[in-house]
Amino acid sequence: MSKSNFFNVPRTFYTTCVTETQVPMFFYDVSERRLNYFVDYNRVLTMLEGTGLLPCKFFNGKAMVSIVFFQYRKVTIPAYDEVAITIVVRPKMLPDPSPYITKILFKKRGASWGNMGVYILEMPVTVPEARAAGREIWGYPKFLTKIPNKLDGRKFEFSVLDPDTGKDIVSIKGETGIGIPTKSFDLVCFNNYRDSIWKIIVDADAWYTNARAKKLVMHVGDSNHRMARNLRDLGLAELKPFVIQSTDRLRIKLNAGTPIAKWKSPEMPYKYDLETRFLKDKEK
Repeated sequence: MSKSNFFNVPRTFYTTCVTETQVPMFFYDVSERRLNYFVDYNRVLTMLEGTGLLPCKFFNGKAMVSIVFFQYRKVTIPAYDEVAITIVVRPKMLPDPSPYITKILFKKRGASWGNMGVYILEMPVTVPEARAAGREIWGYPKFLTKIPNKLDGRKFEFSVLDPDTGKDIVSIKGETGIGIPTKSFDLVCFNNYRDSIWKIIVDADAWYTNARAKKLVMHVGDSNHRMARNLRDLGLAELKPFVIQSTDRLRIKLNAGTPIAKWKSPEMPYKYDLETRFLKDKEK
C-alpha cells in the first residue's frame, strides 16, 4: 500500500466507557524502541498457562520476549505513551507455523504470518481513552499509569510507575549502536477475548534501525504489581537483548480482531468499576 493511501480504509466507530473510538485506530506519528530477548522456554510457558497459546521455540530452544516502548504523538484519540511486554506464540490447537524465524525476517505482511504472532502479557498506558479502547475492543490487558520517558537520538530511557505507589515497576536506560536499516513488518497479535482466541493484524509503515544495545540498564523495582512480578519471573533484567529495533517515523493501523478458535477466556487483570458497569449495561 502506498504512503498516500495508507489510512484510506473504511472505519467503524465503537463506544467505550470513556469515549467513541474508530477502528481501525490510526497512529500517524510514532516513536518505538523494541528490546528483543531470548528467554528460557519453560519460564515463558508458565506465563501462558490457561491461554490456549504456546511459546514458539526458536533455533536455540528458547522463546522470544520483547519489551516495547511506544510514544504516540498523533493518534485518533489523545496522544499517549505505552509499554508492552510481548511473547511470540502460536495457538496450540492450530497447525504449527514453523519455521518461525523466516516469517519474522521475510514475511512483512501480517496476513502471511499464519498461526504465529505475539501475545501481550502487559500493556500500561497513560490516558484513559487508550485503556478503555484496548480492553473493551481488543481485549488487551491495559492499565493506567505514568510512563516517564526521554528519547535523544540513539539514547533512550523510559519507566513504568506503579499506579498505587508511584514507585518504579521497571526503569530502562540505554543506547543503541550503529544499526542496519530494515523495512517494518506488520504485527499479528493473539489474545483471549469473548471465550475465543482472537487474531489482530496491526499494519505498520516505517524503516527500523536494528542495533545492539550499549550501556543498557534495566531495573525492576520491589513493587508487588503484577507487571513487576512478571518481569521478575521472566528474568529480563539479568539478560541482554539480542537486538534493539528503533524508529521515530512509524505509522500504524490497529485493525479489528477476528475470532479464530474457541477457548474459554481467563479473567482479564486490572478490573475497573466504570468498565464493568458499562459492559454490563451493554449486555442488557
